[in-house]
Amino acid sequence: MSSRIRSALPYAVGLGAAALLFVSASHIQYTPRPGQIGPDFWPKIALALMGVVCLIEIARALLGAADARGIAEVLEGDAEEAADEPKYPRLLWGGIALVLVYAVLVSYLGFLLASFLFLAAFMYLGRYRNHLAVWTVSAGLTVVIAFLFMRFAYVSLPRGEPPFDRFTDLVRLLIGA
Repeated sequence: MSSRIRSALPYAVGLGAAALLFVSASHIQYTPRPGQIGPDFWPKIALALMGVVCLIEIARALLGAADARGIAEVLEGDAEEAADEPKYPRLLWGGIALVLVYAVLVSYLGFLLASFLFLAAFMYLGRYRNHLAVWTVSAGLTVVIAFLFMRFAYVSLPRGEPPFDRFTDLVRLLIGA
């Protein structure tokens, strides 16, 4: 198999996956509401963009663009470079555990409060110790996420159980949702 085809192969697989998922997203059943986008809109947009990027990368790989490197080549090069770097398996397992705890608590604490705490905990887990930056970034990203999901994408987020639902109400008040 030529190196160009081998470089394009992962992108072809990605394009196929995007096409299959796009077809699957087309079968989402819902009752349309006038003036609002349906729940299939954002997945289709993301999958279409994924398909476009895959097509561009396939073309670059097959045309032999000088700066185009296939995923396999990048991974091989990264593996050689990463052999010298220190490994932190406890941080990896801590991150996995943190994501699992987040997934369990999101319905109880509410999406916004759980996300706020998750972001702060993840930064602390990653050994970032500037407390002002950690809490400011967590608060800022929580407001941005709330604005994006509640005002732009019209996604219903888990509010949380009382008394934690008050945090969701506070953020909704801040963004005017």
